[in-house]
Amino acid sequence: MAELYIEFAGIVLFLLLAAGLFARQNRRLLGERQAEENDIRLSSRMYSIRHRSFAPHEKLPGAVPLFQFTVLAGTGEETAAGESGRALALCRVPAGSGQLDMQSAERLMIQHIRSAAIQGDKPVPEMFTEHADRKGERELIRRLMAVIKEETGHAGSY
Repeated sequence: MAELYIEFAGIVLFLLLAAGLFARQNRRLLGERQAEENDIRLSSRMYSIRHRSFAPHEKLPGAVPLFQFTVLAGTGEETAAGESGRALALCRVPAGSGQLDMQSAERLMIQHIRSAAIQGDKPVPEMFTEHADRKGERELIRRLMAVIKEETGHAGSY
């Protein structure tokens, strides 16, 4: 009788190990599938830099603003009456209508920010974090804001 219990316990242990292996394999396959779906969704996102100013809750059908800055004229320049300066906005656009991936868009915006600071202009930022629907976009906005803070501290010292 004791031998029967030992055999039964061995069979149960074998089945539990097999079930654990199947569960682990299933979890790995689901993780890979989810990563592929995320890659497909991310590839449908492109970014563009628009030379215009967006209101805080404004969205265009083909452009969702994430970050913008307005370049106010330096001490030697004056803007026209009622004009607040030149604005550049980083927007998320549908794939096919944008020319930049996220990293390229970030590099280009940083170049524009630094160029304005070198010219002695003061970039005034505006963040649209409520439009960022991914962690990477929120981090991008924070990095651009940090660059603006850094450059405005050095504006005019070039």
